[in-house]
Amino acid sequence: MATGNFFRIGIKGGVNLARLETDGLVTLNGAVIKDQLLASLDTKQSYVGGIYARLGRKIFIEPEVLISTKGGSIYVPGLSQTKQFTFTNIDVPVLLGFRWKIFHVMAGPVASYTLKTDTELNDLINLVTTKYTGTVAEIATKTSFSYQAGGGIDLLGFTLDVRYEGNLSQLTNTLPIPAGITFSPKLNLYQVTLGYKIF
Repeated sequence: MATGNFFRIGIKGGVNLARLETDGLVTLNGAVIKDQLLASLDTKQSYVGGIYARLGRKIFIEPEVLISTKGGSIYVPGLSQTKQFTFTNIDVPVLLGFRWKIFHVMAGPVASYTLKTDTELNDLINLVTTKYTGTVAEIATKTSFSYQAGGGIDLLGFTLDVRYEGNLSQLTNTLPIPAGITFSPKLNLYQVTLGYKIF
């Protein structure tokens, strides 16, 4: 039987470990450009922090509001270079969890709003597609959706979580991508956080 407060609120922080996955295809006006943008094997470390609440004991709901930086690397064979990109989100996970003694598992959707992007991706795509087009407009939406699933332990007011985050919407909804281009990168992201109950 799970014990403890029925309602708690706390702070948390940790790291994101991400690696880009992509098929390496960019489609522009019906033309397919192969092997111009490839996933890099590099893992990019970034940070996450914010507040969380938990409602329930054995079965619980855990909403969170987090500031999260994420990113990855793209290898460009034609340039023999690896380009970096990062973006900063407000992430709002709403997770359903189950607790047994000090252990818990949880999963649920995440809504993200992009605050800032720091990326060479738009310029890079323009560079590798110049022979197919002239200047192309930059497009970006601010909201994306993903999911998280994982588990952790609760002990002495602390909660340690390890989660996997997957995309439900295209990453290109968050990053600035030239109009008329189809490019489908996905982040393979793991998140490790430590939280502390303050109420």
